[in-house]
This record gives sequence, C-alpha cells and structure tokens, in this order.
Amino acid sequence: MIESIIVFGGKGGVGKSSISAATAVKLANDLPNKKVLLISFDIAHNISDLFSMDVGNKITPLTSNLWAIEPDPNVYAEEYTKELIEKMKILMKQMPIVGMIPQIEKFIDTTFTAESIPLALKNAMFFQKILDAEDINSQDIQFDIIVADFPPTGNMVALFEIPEDQVKVVLKYSLNFYNSVKGAIRNFSKVFRQFIKPFDDYEKRKELGREIFNMIVELEKRGERITELIHNVGSLRLVSIAEKPSFEEIKRARDLTERYITLDAVHINMLIPKKYAKKCKFCAQVSSIQQKYLIDIKNEFQGFKVWESNRLEQEPIGFKGLANLATEIYENTKVSEILRPNP
Repeated sequence: MIESIIVFGGKGGVGKSSISAATAVKLANDLPNKKVLLISFDIAHNISDLFSMDVGNKITPLTSNLWAIEPDPNVYAEEYTKELIEKMKILMKQMPIVGMIPQIEKFIDTTFTAESIPLALKNAMFFQKILDAEDINSQDIQFDIIVADFPPTGNMVALFEIPEDQVKVVLKYSLNFYNSVKGAIRNFSKVFRQFIKPFDDYEKRKELGREIFNMIVELEKRGERITELIHNVGSLRLVSIAEKPSFEEIKRARDLTERYITLDAVHINMLIPKKYAKKCKFCAQVSSIQQKYLIDIKNEFQGFKVWESNRLEQEPIGFKGLANLATEIYENTKVSEILRPNP
C-alpha cells in the first residue's frame, strides 16, 4: 500500500525536476527497506537526462529500491479507454441511419479514437493508472513512496481535478462526439429518415447502453479511489526561485490545489551563495533581489516548512550530483521530516 505521495509543482525552469529526483534519491538511500518510485508527469520528461540512464514508458529500476518512469500519455489513454471507446462506437453505429451512410461510419472510426482525447484527460489517465493499487500490483511491485514531478500549475490542477470529475469529463467528451455524429447525419437528405424505424434494434442498443453505464460506474469508482488516496497520503511541495513570476505562480498553485492535496512545504531554489555575493558586483545585485523575494515568500507561506537551496557550481547530474543537491536542500533534516515536514 502506498504510504506517501510527494508531489512537486511550480513554474517551469525553477529546478522542480532536479529537486524531485534528488528527493527520490535521498529517500531511497535513507530508507533501504522502502520501495520508491519517481514519476515525471511533465510532458517534457528529463528523468533520463538527470540520471544519465534510459528511462522510458515502463517502470525502470535505477537501484535496488528506486524505480522511475516517464509515461507516454497516449499509450495509457489508449489502454485505459479502448473498451469504452469501442462500445461507444458500436452504439453510435447502431443509430439506424448510420449503417446506410458509409461516410458516417468512416467518420466514427477515424475520429473517435484515443488520440482525439484531450491532453489533460490523457495525463490524468496515466496518473491514475500508476497510482491505482490494482495496476501497481499487476506489476508485482508495491511501492511505498511515490515522488511525482508535476507540470506547471494549469496542467497540475487538471491532474488533481479529473479524478474527481472524471465521469463528467468522459461523458462530456463522448456526448460532444455523439452530437458531432448527429450533426453529420443532419447534413444528409431527410429521405433517409423514413428508413430508421425498420432498422432500429432497441433491445440491442439497450443492452449495450447497460454495458457502457457499468464501465462509467467503474471509472467513477476508480476516480474516487485515487481522490481518496491523494487526500490521505498526498503531500504537495511547491518549488520556486526568488523572483516575482515564480513567486506569483506558487501562490496561484497553492490556491488552486488546496481542495485536492495538502500543501506541506515550499522549496526556494537557485539562490546565489553568500560567498559569491560578496565577491561579485553582479552576483550581489542578483542576491539582493533574491533576498527581497525570499522574505516575501517566507511571509506569504508562514506556517509551512520552507527549504532553501543555493545554485550549485556543478549540475546535479547522476546519482552523485543528485545526492549533492539533496544534501544542499535538506542538510541534516531527518527523513521522517522530509516525508512529513514540520514548519
């Protein structure tokens, strides 16, 4: 059973992926008996680059107790919705007039596909698949801790939102497509409508409707499981640099996600080290701006744990580089406090 889901969010370019990876490495090293999974939910994956290893669409072992994955949302969307889409296609094709118009059948086959599903819904699908206990168990790995690198705020909110409203999203998408089919039919001559009744197989459509309804119910149950899991063991960490755009972004992220997940900490990254601020005029100017926003961020997020980390001289690449970044961030913080931060 998953004990903790640590989600890192914030504006792009603030070192969110590096901090996510460094945190996963730190937890795996300090908790050798726990299985840790690092996931990139950002479409611009870079876990492979950070570890200098090939991490792709499958859960990949990095150490004896650390795994990573860079999921392809299209693959999971197709896998997750294939049966539902096929049944919806059949139902649409059983609209009596459709069988008499080959162009409409072709339209249904080529347009109502997993590829046409909105990106936000695809992202939420692979998020749920990874978190759902049934899918995790199917791979014979029961992860204890999941560290998730989320996309910037708008897409991050969708990942939280869709599990709660997934049935509405799927039905809205399906009904929109259904209406487009009806619209296409209207473009044909009204002459065809006199043939509808003789071809109408009401009982067959009714049974198929029941099957689709049952699948929708299962979707809803799955969404409820994921939502409850995030509420119970989810922990949001917002990553920022000490500049206005990034500061404003984490304020928005806090406000937009508070109903879905508990905010536990803020990371302020890429600060100019004090020793360089004293030696370099440009560094001193940048540091002065950073210190102003550092105070603003701390005031805004009073009551939350705030971790600060300096910009490193060397990129945090590979296990050693990421371990160095973890040391820079957490210093002597106990692993229990990383999992459940105290302000």
